[in-house]
Amino acid sequence: MTTSPVRPYLGKSAEERIQGRRRLLMDEAFELLASDGWRQATIDKICRQAKLNKRYFYESFSDLDGLAAAVVDDLAQGLLEHGLQAVQEAREQQLSTDDLARKAIAAVVEYVTDDPRRARVLFTEVSASPQAMAHRKATIHGLAKALSAYGYEHHDALGKEDPLDILASSVLIGGSMEAVLTWLDGNIAMSREQFIDDLAALWVFAGDGAASRAKARQKKGTA
Repeated sequence: MTTSPVRPYLGKSAEERIQGRRRLLMDEAFELLASDGWRQATIDKICRQAKLNKRYFYESFSDLDGLAAAVVDDLAQGLLEHGLQAVQEAREQQLSTDDLARKAIAAVVEYVTDDPRRARVLFTEVSASPQAMAHRKATIHGLAKALSAYGYEHHDALGKEDPLDILASSVLIGGSMEAVLTWLDGNIAMSREQFIDDLAALWVFAGDGAASRAKARQKKGTA
């Protein structure tokens, strides 16, 4: 069986047009998720605001929950890319642990505070969207695992990985998320630069302490 070729329209391929429509829908959903509008959101309303026929919604999403989850995933991917790029650059530059932490924290904090709505959507539970909540939890777990793996390598830990790595990573990530929201609400009286400096220092203190405890436990177990 043969299929007809999908021809470009106005210089864009069919896939590019689909992705463009998907982006419009996600942008509208982001606006609603960042405000109190998501509870009143409907597919019809989002499509009207995006100036798209309703049928275009279903070429990318099965329901509103799937759309909300896609927005959370998109923000999480942006945050992760900024953080990992900063870490990679810091390692290539052979920065100290303190400077590496500062560079990585700065990249992440700047990403979520340049547009505070990113932090609101990514760091608070979207209670009206169970799927988005599940994706948010998966994002936190994924970040914790990535941080744990990096910390294990960075501290030259030996032997079997210690559950303390994941515990420390989860506390750091969850606490940092809450700290960002508290700072955005104006309840931490310091500039963004000072906030980044102090948060990075706390990450180093906690990371070093967790690594030392894990190593001591490993030595005790092999003694």
